Amino acid sequence: MMNRQNAYILSPFSGWALAALACLLLAGGCATRHADDGSRAMFVAPEGDDGPPLTPAERAVLHASSKIDAGVPADVMPEVARQYKYFLRKGRGVMASFSKRSEPYLAFARRVFRSRGMPEELAYLAIVESGYRADARSPVGAAGAWQFMPATGRQYGLTLDWWLDERLDPYESTEAAAAYLQKLYGYFGDWPTAVAAYNAGEGKIGRALEGTGGRNFFEVMNKNHMLDDKARLKEETQKYVPRFIAVTKIMNNLPALGFEPVRPEGSQCMLRYTAQPGTDLAGLADACQLSRSELAVYNRHHKRPITSTAQQSFVYLPAAHDRQASRFLRSSRTYAGWQPVSVRSSADSWEKISRRVKVPVETLKALNPGNAKLQAGQTILVPRNVDMSAAAVAAMDKRGKPRAGQKAAGAATRSDKTLHTVRNNDSLWGIARRYSVSVDDLKRWNNVDEKTLRVGTALVVMQ
Repeated sequence: MMNRQNAYILSPFSGWALAALACLLLAGGCATRHADDGSRAMFVAPEGDDGPPLTPAERAVLHASSKIDAGVPADVMPEVARQYKYFLRKGRGVMASFSKRSEPYLAFARRVFRSRGMPEELAYLAIVESGYRADARSPVGAAGAWQFMPATGRQYGLTLDWWLDERLDPYESTEAAAAYLQKLYGYFGDWPTAVAAYNAGEGKIGRALEGTGGRNFFEVMNKNHMLDDKARLKEETQKYVPRFIAVTKIMNNLPALGFEPVRPEGSQCMLRYTAQPGTDLAGLADACQLSRSELAVYNRHHKRPITSTAQQSFVYLPAAHDRQASRFLRSSRTYAGWQPVSVRSSADSWEKISRRVKVPVETLKALNPGNAKLQAGQTILVPRNVDMSAAAVAAMDKRGKPRAGQKAAGAATRSDKTLHTVRNNDSLWGIARRYSVSVDDLKRWNNVDEKTLRVGTALVVMQ
């Protein structure tokens, strides 16, 4: 997995540098929206007639071999052919959609497998797993393009916590999948068996090999009836490897089979940035003139409106926004001191927390969407070291609410203006969000910009 402290260039164009931040040029990388046109369950060839027979050109592709499918036994080829024919006929639309969806990620994925000395065709396994949907979720808890279960994801370096689910990061999860498949190949010695273990689990395949005396997945298929019900490979696994082989043949020959070719180089160029703890993602979206939903599509692995306050993390943005993103990320430390805490009393409220931490209610609510009314046991995001005890809430109730007309907590007043004293790591973006005003207003009221902002300066933030 990648070292979060360093900047890597993963583009085939060497020598590029983005020195301001640790960022990566992800060649052909983007996260585009797609209609819900398929899922893993749809990518299964049903039994039955799949239309006209194969043409000579289609048969030639079927019988060509690569590192992945070399040595497929003759008795397995009918199932490969059935899967292959289905995705050329009745399932053609699904195949076309999934191949197109893979376009932004394939250059990166191929490069990852190639760098490890592994067949590049393994990049197509995510098509079988999820149709290359970065946000795919299965009923049993697998997630992401590579459909990692939580324990396996963590085992291969993916962070899954209150802040992040890196199974939904299509780049990090590709690295994890490559590491896992490489280990499986080391165990079993051939790619079809390793791919079967990716689907069924290494323990399941290992026990099946031992129980049948088979040397590989194909021999287990022929002797599967020898196993008891618990050890026997499920039909899904028996068809999984032939399906992957069929998809590989198609993906390697898209134009020859009448499909639109995949052109990763034509996809939107994405940059990867290392965001400091507590980076305001909503502020980043505003700085790049993106909607919050657009930023979320590029960064599905982030579960909160700010990045983890415990560690650095990655964010992805189109290269067209590099200047704005770099400027914002250099200065943004707005929420580094915040953390998730448990609500201790159902009598607590955003207004009471606002008075205790001297942060406007609007800011608290913006960072805790969907939590309008607080309940004991609920986890919320607030500044570090806030007293969340029931005693603190009771004491706040005893003191009563602030008098009518009292200004926002944390702000000094002078005449009819509200002032804010600039502190270390303050930025105009952060101050504006805290008081629910615009950066342009702050600049106009104070004749100041980011370059002239100084610690200790009293800024007018409301008038």
